[in-house]
Amino acid sequence: MKLAPGFGQLFLLLPLLGACGVEARQEQDGGSAAPRQVPEELSVDTAAFFAAFEPVRALTLEENEEVITVVPVISAGRTGELIVVDQPEAQVRLYSEDGSLRTVIGRRGEGPGEFLTPVSASRAMDGRIVVTDPTLSRMSFFSPEGSFAGLAGNVPVTPFLGAKDLGAGRFLLLGPGGGDIGQPRFLHIWDTTAGRVERRFLPMGLPEASRAAGSSFPSVSAVVEGDTIWAVWALSDTLYKFSRGGERLAEVAMPLPHPTGPVPSIEGMAMVDPDAIDAIGAITQVADVFLLANGEVAVQAARSDGRGFETDLLIMDRFGQASLQLARSPRLLLVDREDLYYFDDPASVLPNRLIVARRRIAS
Repeated sequence: MKLAPGFGQLFLLLPLLGACGVEARQEQDGGSAAPRQVPEELSVDTAAFFAAFEPVRALTLEENEEVITVVPVISAGRTGELIVVDQPEAQVRLYSEDGSLRTVIGRRGEGPGEFLTPVSASRAMDGRIVVTDPTLSRMSFFSPEGSFAGLAGNVPVTPFLGAKDLGAGRFLLLGPGGGDIGQPRFLHIWDTTAGRVERRFLPMGLPEASRAAGSSFPSVSAVVEGDTIWAVWALSDTLYKFSRGGERLAEVAMPLPHPTGPVPSIEGMAMVDPDAIDAIGAITQVADVFLLANGEVAVQAARSDGRGFETDLLIMDRFGQASLQLARSPRLLLVDREDLYYFDDPASVLPNRLIVARRRIAS
């Protein structure tokens, strides 16, 4: 799949990437986490992947007549729990560690407890489940067991791509908004009780000539760790460290397998030239940041290869020293508290098939 004009958000807004999975339901169940033949259309370096990671188990997310996995976005919930958002299906689901379906949360619609385009879900500090929906511009809250518990609407970010609980009714919002003309900020501290934005930070930081093109890449990922916020933005080779209040503390250069490179200048975003469209689509975009239990940081990046997406994986320490630079890796969905990595199964076109793996220890 090529990136469509103006389509920069890579994994949180991914309905097209997983569409083929619905048409591939006839693949038989079974199989293991051992290396298998990879479909020719998938751009994965399986030899390098299995040299770096040791499969622990294969994982299949349970499906039924009402639940079909299309584009899973996964976060870790309570111990042994997986929270899965599936935007095309307008569903949030809770799974056990073995992939068995426990609960379906919400349904398609615009009323309380309903979604149109859910893009992220996670547990708040009090155990509630928070779901973000950019189309409805709101957060939906559910009880720890999954029943509807309330809304926070009129979110001051467009598009609204995620939320992290900071406590005391404050949330870190992800997505472009505010800032100077042509220089949006990608992180925002929102006080839901007072209904105000306390601070907007992480500006685009591109030259003026590239800002129009850069505005089509809203993808931002952040992790809150104690009093620290770690963040990445799509078109920056930098890992940003902020205080919990939004003060910039440090910037760490990331030695990505494929650097993001310069952003072209496209006058007025007149995206009609096929070469200009291809140039935008081929840009490497930073998509996700994960903090590892061993103190390292994992960063995922991706770009269009003309047929679909190629993804790269970087693992480094917090000073930017790389311990793994893996080009053309399977898509990484989650790293849990035990440093288990959850990848798309590179040998299956079914999006509910995952490989759970550990890093191999270098001899």
